Amino acid sequence: MTKSERENWIINIEATASVISSELSSAVIESVFRRFDSHSAEDANPSDLPDIFSELYAIEAELK
Repeated sequence: MTKSERENWIINIEATASVISSELSSAVIESVFRRFDSHSAEDANPSDLPDIFSELYAIEAELK
């Protein structure tokens, strides 16, 4: 994964997390990160970023 790809995943994760936290609780986001042994997108393993985004996006989609 290139630096640019990593940055794009982080931006997308943070945007999705923001929507979720405004509707639900930050605990929901924290639980997703915990499943990937991280505390945030920044400290997540780059190979996990697409999966983290997928999980968060699925939660966001359920809010609509």
